[in-house]
Amino acid sequence: MVTLADCQRTQHAWFRALAEATGGRAFSTHRMDWVWLPETREMLCLFPSEITEAGLAPALAEAERRGAASVGIWMNAAMREGILPQYRFERGWQPWWMTRALDVETVASSSEEADPRVSLTALVEHQVWLATARSGDEWAGRSYAYLPPDQGAKHLAGIFDMIVAPEQRRTGLGTALLNTLSEAAFNAGAEHLLLNATPDGQRLYRKYGFELIGKGQTWWLHLPPS
Repeated sequence: MVTLADCQRTQHAWFRALAEATGGRAFSTHRMDWVWLPETREMLCLFPSEITEAGLAPALAEAERRGAASVGIWMNAAMREGILPQYRFERGWQPWWMTRALDVETVASSSEEADPRVSLTALVEHQVWLATARSGDEWAGRSYAYLPPDQGAKHLAGIFDMIVAPEQRRTGLGTALLNTLSEAAFNAGAEHLLLNATPDGQRLYRKYGFELIGKGQTWWLHLPPS
């Protein structure tokens, strides 16, 4: 059974891997775990057990020093915002945590006809895949699948950063990206997929067989240009 804790742990592992791969860093401040993502200029705190000034202030100073565009905090739904409004954080979008089991039949039925618009690249063998969609010569969408290396007996893969160009939506590209990444993750040993969806995006995932298991919250501070 996939739990909310599994979803949060996989999301945290993904951001840490992304930071490492893009020249960022991960660090902790008084029970608050952070990652710096230089490509998007984001400083992110992942699922803190408590929010304190001693944990928040040094990370905000680091974000300002690095020229961050925004500071985000991902939390479970039961967590109280505490001092965040005092630091000008505003409530952001709500992640809907969704999961789907993978087996031979579901993967085979979804990948019987490969969509020629989608190509797959293994960024890290048996661990990270990038599916890219094109319409003619134009970029049309992309998404990643990530299979964390350290997760005990659970074989979970996360789907992250799904984007389909606005003009290409409702053309089957979202489903084609999911088909491609599901097959790659299953072949590498994944038994479940998990993702966080927006309230709008969850409609596609429900049709694909994902089930909602819980919701979270995000808080954001947008910093002025340096």
